[in-house]
Amino acid sequence: MEQLVDEGKCKAIGLSDIGLEGVKKIFEAATVKPAVVHVESHPYLPEWDLLDYCRKHGIVLQAFAALGHSSEPNLLADPVITAIANRVGKTPAQVALAWAIQRGTALLTTSKTPGRIEENFDISTLPEEAMREINEGIKTQIRFNAVVKTGVPGFIPRGK
Repeated sequence: MEQLVDEGKCKAIGLSDIGLEGVKKIFEAATVKPAVVHVESHPYLPEWDLLDYCRKHGIVLQAFAALGHSSEPNLLADPVITAIANRVGKTPAQVALAWAIQRGTALLTTSKTPGRIEENFDISTLPEEAMREINEGIKTQIRFNAVVKTGVPGFIPRGK
Protein backbone atom coordinates (compact mmCIF):
# COMPACT_ATOMS: atom_id res chain seq x y z
CA MET A 1 0.00 0.00 0.00
CA GLU A 2 2.84 2.39 0.75
CA GLN A 3 4.20 1.82 -2.74
CA LEU A 4 0.81 2.87 -4.20
CA VAL A 5 1.09 6.14 -2.28
CA ASP A 6 4.69 6.60 -3.43
CA GLU A 7 3.61 6.03 -7.05
CA GLY A 8 0.79 8.54 -6.71
CA LYS A 9 -1.88 5.89 -7.28
CA CYS A 10 -3.56 6.71 -3.98
CA LYS A 11 -3.27 9.57 -1.53
CA ALA A 12 -3.76 7.84 1.79
CA ILE A 13 -3.89 4.48 3.51
CA GLY A 14 -6.65 3.36 5.85
CA LEU A 15 -7.08 0.40 8.15
CA SER A 16 -10.28 -1.52 8.75
CA ASP A 17 -11.52 -4.04 11.30
CA ILE A 18 -8.44 -3.82 13.50
CA GLY A 19 -7.86 -3.44 17.21
CA LEU A 20 -5.67 -0.96 19.05
CA GLU A 21 -2.63 -3.25 19.23
CA GLY A 22 -2.76 -3.86 15.48
CA VAL A 23 -3.02 -0.14 14.79
CA LYS A 24 -0.02 0.53 17.04
CA LYS A 25 2.12 -2.08 15.28
CA ILE A 26 1.27 -0.74 11.83
CA PHE A 27 1.67 2.90 12.86
CA GLU A 28 5.09 2.25 14.38
CA ALA A 29 6.32 0.27 11.35
CA ALA A 30 4.74 2.30 8.55
CA THR A 31 6.52 4.88 6.44
CA VAL A 32 3.14 6.18 5.28
CA LYS A 33 1.02 6.46 8.40
CA PRO A 34 -2.64 5.41 8.24
CA ALA A 35 -5.02 8.32 7.71
CA VAL A 36 -8.16 6.54 8.92
CA VAL A 37 -9.11 3.56 11.04
CA HIS A 38 -12.54 2.13 10.18
CA VAL A 39 -14.03 0.05 13.02
CA GLU A 40 -17.34 -0.80 14.63
CA SER A 41 -18.07 1.82 17.26
CA HIS A 42 -21.22 2.98 19.06
CA PRO A 43 -22.24 3.60 22.70
CA TYR A 44 -22.10 -0.17 23.35
CA LEU A 45 -18.57 -0.33 21.88
CA PRO A 46 -17.07 3.16 22.28
CA GLU A 47 -13.46 2.12 21.59
CA TRP A 48 -12.16 4.93 23.84
CA ASP A 49 -8.55 3.73 23.89
CA LEU A 50 -8.46 3.42 20.11
CA LEU A 51 -10.09 6.85 19.71
CA ASP A 52 -7.53 8.41 22.06
CA TYR A 53 -4.64 6.79 20.18
CA CYS A 54 -6.02 7.95 16.83
CA ARG A 55 -6.46 11.52 18.11
CA LYS A 56 -2.91 11.56 19.48
CA HIS A 57 -1.52 10.46 16.10
CA GLY A 58 -3.74 12.47 13.76
CA ILE A 59 -5.73 9.48 12.53
CA VAL A 60 -9.46 9.73 11.82
CA LEU A 61 -11.52 7.08 13.62
CA GLN A 62 -14.43 6.20 11.36
CA ALA A 63 -17.25 4.35 13.08
CA PHE A 64 -19.41 1.82 11.30
CA ALA A 65 -22.56 0.35 12.84
CA ALA A 66 -22.97 3.67 14.63
CA LEU A 67 -26.62 2.78 15.29
CA GLY A 68 -25.92 -0.76 16.47
CA HIS A 69 -26.84 -2.36 13.15
CA SER A 70 -30.36 -3.23 14.39
CA SER A 71 -28.86 -6.06 16.41
CA GLU A 72 -29.79 -7.27 19.87
CA PRO A 73 -29.49 -5.76 22.34
CA ASN A 74 -31.03 -2.87 20.46
CA LEU A 75 -28.97 0.28 21.01
CA LEU A 76 -31.83 2.49 19.81
CA ALA A 77 -34.10 1.05 22.50
CA ASP A 78 -31.56 1.59 25.28
CA PRO A 79 -33.24 3.47 28.17
CA VAL A 80 -30.40 6.02 28.39
CA ILE A 81 -30.60 6.81 24.67
CA THR A 82 -34.43 6.94 24.59
CA ALA A 83 -34.63 9.17 27.69
CA ILE A 84 -32.19 11.65 26.15
CA ALA A 85 -34.07 11.52 22.83
CA ASN A 86 -37.32 12.38 24.62
CA ARG A 87 -35.68 15.25 26.52
CA VAL A 88 -34.02 16.84 23.48
CA GLY A 89 -36.85 16.19 21.00
CA LYS A 90 -34.84 13.94 18.70
CA THR A 91 -35.01 10.29 17.74
CA PRO A 92 -32.76 7.71 19.38
CA ALA A 93 -30.85 7.42 16.09
CA GLN A 94 -30.22 11.17 16.03
CA VAL A 95 -28.93 11.00 19.61
CA ALA A 96 -26.54 8.13 18.79
CA LEU A 97 -25.25 9.93 15.69
CA ALA A 98 -24.79 13.22 17.57
CA TRP A 99 -22.88 11.35 20.30
CA ALA A 100 -20.55 9.85 17.69
CA ILE A 101 -19.82 13.19 16.05
CA GLN A 102 -19.42 15.12 19.30
CA ARG A 103 -16.86 12.68 20.64
CA GLY A 104 -14.81 13.15 17.51
CA THR A 105 -15.49 10.21 15.23
CA ALA A 106 -16.45 10.23 11.61
CA LEU A 107 -19.26 7.79 10.97
CA LEU A 108 -21.05 5.70 8.41
CA THR A 109 -24.66 4.68 8.56
CA THR A 110 -27.04 3.43 5.93
CA SER A 111 -30.73 3.41 5.21
CA LYS A 112 -32.97 2.69 2.25
CA THR A 113 -35.75 4.80 3.71
CA PRO A 114 -35.75 8.43 2.50
CA GLY A 115 -37.24 9.67 5.78
CA ARG A 116 -34.53 8.01 7.83
CA ILE A 117 -31.84 9.34 5.53
CA GLU A 118 -33.18 12.87 6.05
CA GLU A 119 -33.43 12.23 9.80
CA ASN A 120 -29.78 11.16 9.91
CA PHE A 121 -28.79 14.60 8.61
CA ASP A 122 -30.99 16.44 11.11
CA ILE A 123 -28.89 16.06 14.23
CA SER A 124 -28.14 18.64 16.89
CA THR A 125 -25.47 19.11 19.51
CA LEU A 126 -26.30 17.20 22.66
CA PRO A 127 -26.04 18.93 26.04
CA GLU A 128 -22.90 17.97 27.97
CA GLU A 129 -25.04 16.20 30.58
CA ALA A 130 -26.46 13.96 27.85
CA MET A 131 -22.97 13.10 26.63
CA ARG A 132 -21.98 12.26 30.22
CA GLU A 133 -25.09 10.09 30.64
CA ILE A 134 -24.22 8.08 27.53
CA ASN A 135 -20.53 7.80 28.40
CA GLU A 136 -21.08 6.86 32.04
CA GLY A 137 -24.63 5.49 32.17
CA ILE A 138 -24.56 2.87 29.43
CA LYS A 139 -23.08 -0.28 30.87
CA THR A 140 -23.80 -2.67 27.98
CA GLN A 141 -20.59 -3.57 26.19
CA ILE A 142 -20.95 -5.61 23.01
CA ARG A 143 -19.35 -6.01 19.60
CA PHE A 144 -22.00 -6.84 16.99
CA ASN A 145 -19.54 -7.69 14.22
CA ALA A 146 -17.00 -10.35 15.16
CA VAL A 147 -14.66 -9.59 12.24
CA VAL A 148 -11.92 -8.14 14.48
CA LYS A 149 -11.69 -11.38 16.46
CA THR A 150 -12.54 -13.95 13.77
CA GLY A 151 -11.64 -12.37 10.44
CA VAL A 152 -15.19 -13.15 9.26
CA PRO A 153 -17.73 -10.30 9.06
CA GLY A 154 -20.46 -10.83 11.65
CA PHE A 155 -23.26 -9.05 9.81
CA ILE A 156 -23.44 -11.53 6.94
CA PRO A 157 -26.39 -13.93 7.37
CA ARG A 158 -25.13 -17.47 7.69
CA GLY A 159 -26.78 -20.47 6.07
CA LYS A 160 -27.54 -23.51 8.20
